[in-house]
Amino acid sequence: MSRMSFFSQSASTIMAVSAIASNPSDAFAHETKATSSNLQPSLLSCSKKLSTETLLETISGFVSGAALTTTKTFVKYPLDTATVRLQMPNTKYSTSNLFELFGNSYNGIALPLLSNIPGGGVFFAVKDATQNVCKEAGMPKWMATSVAVGIANFPYWLIRNPSEVIKTRQQAKIEGYATSDIEGEGEGQSVSALSALRLALNETESGGGLGNLYTGYWENIIYAYPADVLKFLAYERLRGGRKNLPASEGAVYGAAATAFAQFCTTPLDVVRNRIMAGKDKAENGDSGYIDRFVRIARDEGAAGLFAGASPRVGKAFLSGAIQFATYEETKKSVGALLRSKL
Repeated sequence: MSRMSFFSQSASTIMAVSAIASNPSDAFAHETKATSSNLQPSLLSCSKKLSTETLLETISGFVSGAALTTTKTFVKYPLDTATVRLQMPNTKYSTSNLFELFGNSYNGIALPLLSNIPGGGVFFAVKDATQNVCKEAGMPKWMATSVAVGIANFPYWLIRNPSEVIKTRQQAKIEGYATSDIEGEGEGQSVSALSALRLALNETESGGGLGNLYTGYWENIIYAYPADVLKFLAYERLRGGRKNLPASEGAVYGAAATAFAQFCTTPLDVVRNRIMAGKDKAENGDSGYIDRFVRIARDEGAAGLFAGASPRVGKAFLSGAIQFATYEETKKSVGALLRSKL
């Protein structure tokens, strides 16, 4: 399947879900014509209930996603930096020298903050709305979650990918992205997010332009989908289907679920980070995702595939606790407020 056809099918799926969410009675009009007129009031009532609930899930999901992303980005960023540095091939960094490993660990945080806040809002808005529609359509919870996460990842990474590329290159201290004598920057000084963005757009070796900013887009999808599905399914399993959990309980379940998912998907994270940093292409030539994965497994073994697992799991405990505690509390508050107004 070509990328364009994949995008086309994904867009069609999203539009179909949106159409059902906004007016389910139209989506199933051919079936309702065959029913008797005395069933129409109940059908309209059900449609109205579905539309209202989906709207509530969309708004509360957006607000919750934006709120948790802001907090999570600040807290986990140093550990994220350490993870990226440990995952680079022939890295000079080691957990035995924590001062060097975490040095300038907030370098490059500006762009992630600008993109992650709306990106997180869009992800949870699409996920929660789609999940609600799928459940109302009779899907099992695990399937509804899997479908919703898959759909939500496409717009999320469209928003986030450019900042993720810049962030990864600055964290890995790729030449020109960490320190430089670019005009307007003092030699040996940290490169600003704007200068790093300008460099990525004008790079001749990689072709530059928007294409450079979307390096690793598909690898991010390949990594994020199983990571998010594992995380949300584990979380739902731990909470036993209950809603409006106390923030403390959400934090414990969220930390455990996120740590489990992040550890399991570490090899996928290694591949995508090297691609975004430009390391794999520069050293080994351009090849498919599976080829890169197999090459790392063959040349570096389990140590290479699970490079950076320790700070990654530590980051996951923190971010998972923050994410789900904030999510549960914000969603509960926003949902109550919206229901009182409707």
